Amino acid sequence: MTSTALSLIISSIITSVQKEISLLDAIVVVYVLLLPVLASAFGLSEIMSPSSGKNAMRPVHSPLLIVANWTRSAFTYSFALYVWISAPTFGSGPPECNAATRLIFFGASLPALGSGRWLNLAIWGILTLLFLWRAIKGWSTIFVAFRALFSTAGMETLLKPKHPPKNEVHREMVYRKDFRTGQESRSNRLFRPRQIFHELLLGMASQILSWAPSGTGRWYRSYGKAILITLLAAWAIIMTELELLLNKLESNVNGEWGFGQILPLVLTISPLFSLYEYLLSRHSSGRKSKSRMLRFSIRNARGLQRPETELDSYPPEYIALLKDEQLERIRSPSAFAVITVGDREMYTTFEIDNAHDPDWEESFDMKVDDLSVVVIRVFDMKCIDMGWPSFIGLTTIHPFTVLPHPDSTSAKDSAVSEVDLDAIPLVKEDLTVPNMSVSVSISTDTREPPSLPTTVPFLSGPQETRVERRVTLVKFGKRKVGRKKETTTTVYKMAEF
Repeated sequence: MTSTALSLIISSIITSVQKEISLLDAIVVVYVLLLPVLASAFGLSEIMSPSSGKNAMRPVHSPLLIVANWTRSAFTYSFALYVWISAPTFGSGPPECNAATRLIFFGASLPALGSGRWLNLAIWGILTLLFLWRAIKGWSTIFVAFRALFSTAGMETLLKPKHPPKNEVHREMVYRKDFRTGQESRSNRLFRPRQIFHELLLGMASQILSWAPSGTGRWYRSYGKAILITLLAAWAIIMTELELLLNKLESNVNGEWGFGQILPLVLTISPLFSLYEYLLSRHSSGRKSKSRMLRFSIRNARGLQRPETELDSYPPEYIALLKDEQLERIRSPSAFAVITVGDREMYTTFEIDNAHDPDWEESFDMKVDDLSVVVIRVFDMKCIDMGWPSFIGLTTIHPFTVLPHPDSTSAKDSAVSEVDLDAIPLVKEDLTVPNMSVSVSISTDTREPPSLPTTVPFLSGPQETRVERRVTLVKFGKRKVGRKKETTTTVYKMAEF
């Protein structure tokens, strides 16, 4: 739908500059343009919706989608402002026609060159300022996405965090109490703050949709956005019909459907056919397996080598003059791993500076089914910073192929399977890379949130302590029903790895 909205707005801009449409046509186009824009925003909001958990995966973003979404928003605001700024002389008709045009806004008929014009200038002016603020705030993401369209180095820059990660570790202690049963529980875990990466810039429609699903119920999460997008689309359709109905069109206007009317309609609804074809292809591939949540731990890597180093262009005589410590520091990578599931979701580890054998020891939960393929790619941050090829190697895993069968004596719902996969060879350019490997663990036990090892090197602390309480309590006489949750988060300074 992003491409449909972009095509429609570009066509509208070209025809308006050539004065081939009237002011009434432009108003209708703005209303009609809301349909693909809202549909695109709905799809993007679903893509960008964060997974639950502090160590959750994030969606994979295409640089083309980032650029197209930003360009669509820029063209939309530019066209709307152009229409209302030049409204007195806009379009192909004489000024008298523009003066007779009415703007229908929530059922009110306003003069298009009077209060209707000033109302739209105020609304679109505010929206444009908000868009400019978002664009300036996210200029680095736009720049990196444009660069990624034309270079592999730019594409790899998208893998870097927007800002260096904080050298902090958080200890989270959670106390829960059920007032009905009196049962109490406590949990304790360590985690590092999530890294912030380059992602899609939210448009206004996407921003509204991101505000909407604040509920926690399953029904609300599933249908809240769909209901909101339906109401907004219905409003746009009603305003369009009222705009055409309450404005008196010329009697000699040809109202018959022809190529010029059918083609835009088909182009507008064509993405629905693609969605239908996608759903058919999924069902035709066989019975769909039920997704399950697994705990994935990327533990370490061994024998990693940099794809390129600063010493590659120097003669051996110069290299022999350097100390062993200097050579080791230059040749050792600052490695990080990118774990993707079906090229749709990804998790990026923290980088470990100057280490051939990095120990990440990071865990996260991922939702997979029988057909899911987990790909682990290892990169060198030093090469990314230098603009050089940074890919070290990759390996693939089919989670349910390597997981052992649960213990037959365990209950089906509570059965736990886990496996440690040690020294999985890395592959590069269709060849196994000698002496380079990664080690991972997979488990079906996701009852507790992921946690760092207890041997995290604290440097100082606590730096800060935050307490959050949530209480739901209903009293029926002497009977209490409800729950209490108290989360205490303590921030420590962490020593450099």
